[in-house]
Amino acid sequence: MLGMRAKDLKVQIERLDATQVRLDIEVPSEDVNAALAETYESLRSQVSIPGFRKGRVPVAILKSRFPEYVSTEAVRYLVAPAYEEALSRERLNPLSQPIFHPPLDELEVKENEPLSFSTTVDIRPSISLPNYEELETDKNPVDVPREDVDTYITRLQEQSATYEPLDTERPVQEKDCVRVDWECLLDGGRIDTESRQDVDIELGVGAIHEQIEQALLGMQIGDTKTVDIEFPEEHNAPELAGKSAQYEITLHAITEKQLPVLDDEFAKDLGYESFSQLHGLIWNNLVEEEKSLHVDKQKAELLAQLIEKIDIAIPDPLVDQYVQQTLQNVTRQLENEHRTPEEAGIDLDALPVELRNDVIQQTKQSWIFETIAEKEGISVSDDELESEIRRAAEQQNRDAQKYAALLKSSNRLEDFRGQLQHEKIYQFLIQRASAKQSLIIT
Repeated sequence: MLGMRAKDLKVQIERLDATQVRLDIEVPSEDVNAALAETYESLRSQVSIPGFRKGRVPVAILKSRFPEYVSTEAVRYLVAPAYEEALSRERLNPLSQPIFHPPLDELEVKENEPLSFSTTVDIRPSISLPNYEELETDKNPVDVPREDVDTYITRLQEQSATYEPLDTERPVQEKDCVRVDWECLLDGGRIDTESRQDVDIELGVGAIHEQIEQALLGMQIGDTKTVDIEFPEEHNAPELAGKSAQYEITLHAITEKQLPVLDDEFAKDLGYESFSQLHGLIWNNLVEEEKSLHVDKQKAELLAQLIEKIDIAIPDPLVDQYVQQTLQNVTRQLENEHRTPEEAGIDLDALPVELRNDVIQQTKQSWIFETIAEKEGISVSDDELESEIRRAAEQQNRDAQKYAALLKSSNRLEDFRGQLQHEKIYQFLIQRASAKQSLIIT
């Protein structure tokens, strides 16, 4: 393909609105003639005309016999490079495919004359950032009370409880502990995932379905009882949702719950050296979890404030393209899975509105963060990327080089870099934002 004479290309830009520009482009006649010459040369090597050897057909014959083809090919040679050069010169990043005026199939290329055309294209709007100090977030230090640590350890103690059968012949009473089997039957067939054997249950704490618990009350050891249970449509077990199942319950024993002593032996059973170490490490872990939740809340607060403070218009074609593409993907997936939207829990009437809201919010965040990164010089170097890939691989017990190769082969390496850049932008915003004033009630 011929080279574009960038210095001779004429470009005029007109901003039609915040997200659309018009480019008036004129390709010099020298480039037009070069494109025509290349087109003739290519055509000459392809056509056979009686009376002329292949590759020796005069240009005049080619002009007279193939005028539309020659013009179309010359347009193809000229327009795309000229458009790309105009974008580069004006430092524009288009958001959608350009619309040419006149349409490309109506452009006519003439020898010794410049080629003029126009195009409108959607672009990212110019974004005016607020002062970062105008943003507010909670900067109070994270605190995990000792009582929360004790509650967590108590749950571990409960999970380590043992149950010893009682030597008794009385019926089951409220708040007893029992050892039972139950078999879940649906249309006469056993549902293994919902059936249990020799399971220890403490009554009165919501550990089992209320109807099973009620059925156990008054049973004697060795008794079997059948209970019919109707499950709602939103039940978390798909095979039971909206259906009626039978539970055949057998009582094996009334038991006594025995909790382990919270001492060094308890800690060692859980893999710690001492109870003091267990307590300290759990406290540290809870603090780290609370810090993570705190940062997530800060991020959400700051992003919401940025979106509220910055007025950004998202071009409709960009939103429409995303919505239509996503709807097509959803429809195709349902067809492949041979499922209806209702079976998949998808409301196709409400989905377009949800998708529009999602893409608008995501696009606003993306543009705001791109602007902050450009203004503040926030980027992720190759060394930082490599270091974070190693860290992520270690967390997943994976080989770092293989993990990096996987990211690269699946075209997710730059997505990973983008996520790291977003984290750096969030940390920058948290540092620069003002501390939210605490509400003190006296």
